[in-house]
Amino acid sequence: MIVYNIVITFLLIVLFPLLHREYYARVAILNKITKRYKIWVHCASVGETKIALKFISQFCSMTKISLDDILLTVVTPSALKIAKKLHKETYLFPLDYFFITRVLVKKISPKALIIFETELWPNYIYFVKKFNGKIFLLNGRISNKTFIILTIFKPLLSFGYKNIDYFLLREKIDFLRFKKVGVDITKMFISGNMKYDEEEDVNANFNKTTIGFNKNDRIITFGSIREKEEKIVIEVVNKLKTVENLKFILAPRHLSLVAAILTQLDKYGICYVKRTEMNKKFLLDSVKCIVVDTLGELKKFYSICDIAFVCGSILPYGGQNIIEPASMGKVVMFGPYISNFLEPAMLLLKNNAGIMVKDMNTLHQQILDLLSNENKLKTIAENAKNLISQLKGVTQKNVEFVISKLNLV
Repeated sequence: MIVYNIVITFLLIVLFPLLHREYYARVAILNKITKRYKIWVHCASVGETKIALKFISQFCSMTKISLDDILLTVVTPSALKIAKKLHKETYLFPLDYFFITRVLVKKISPKALIIFETELWPNYIYFVKKFNGKIFLLNGRISNKTFIILTIFKPLLSFGYKNIDYFLLREKIDFLRFKKVGVDITKMFISGNMKYDEEEDVNANFNKTTIGFNKNDRIITFGSIREKEEKIVIEVVNKLKTVENLKFILAPRHLSLVAAILTQLDKYGICYVKRTEMNKKFLLDSVKCIVVDTLGELKKFYSICDIAFVCGSILPYGGQNIIEPASMGKVVMFGPYISNFLEPAMLLLKNNAGIMVKDMNTLHQQILDLLSNENKLKTIAENAKNLISQLKGVTQKNVEFVISKLNLV
């Protein structure tokens, strides 16, 4: 613990000139919080925030704990923006620095800390435990990258995650990885992936025609495009741009990638409109492509597509959420780098409910084959929806587990 905090101190000193605004924005939580909370929930980005909000809702409905008694902290500003609309007691997570974290935990005095997925910061875990709070890791996972980091820096980081009382994990691979980095197997339970429980409902008024396409247009949504993947995606779009009644939605993982996407579209002369400018200059016949330059709308654009290609899997990022479009009954395609969603990917493939594209050079041909075979398209889509519906209920199971361990029944 001492070595970890020495390293953090050194990094703060070195990087402070570059990160001083970020530092003050996150430390501000110490002044904003003026009361204690019974439960502290923490997650990182938008995806985890959605399942955390669902957990909070179900947890409150099954206990006497109110929403005002639950603190939610998030890492990214985009997650804060979305969470704040639904849970007012939401703040940016502060730096995991000894003195800051100690003051915060003492101020909050939570009975329990509920962490989502991989937010294994040592100090806040240590202090919640020190002040007699129980700690749960929900939807726990370890990516390849995190596993390597935890293995290399095990002496530096293990004092944190070893203080977690219960690990409710997504898949067997996560169980095996946590075991390898020294977690007691009696603390671990494979409960499944809470993302299976994501809501499918989207505003009925959001459809192909309301955004300016024709009802009979075919739409391919490329979701969560990561850096350098935009070139590959738009090469595919360029090969398919002459297909009649075929439209494209390009949704980057981060808005900072929008400029690079537009540059590539201009390079190939592909007519596009940005989501934020649709009301101003959206011309139905000439536009081939919508570039999503807004936050929190990917689900909407999955809902109107015929094929969803989930990026982050073309290059070795580990993949993004393939469950969301599958649950809507869409044909889900993804690349070979899908380690972050390995179990769902294998289930989709096993049940003829998804397609892994191993050779990106032939992706356009595979899409053409799908579009020319209506029965195949419909069968895969129905299989995906049916499969995901059978896997729901993980959130409820995890809520019940936490309640039982906190003696709130």
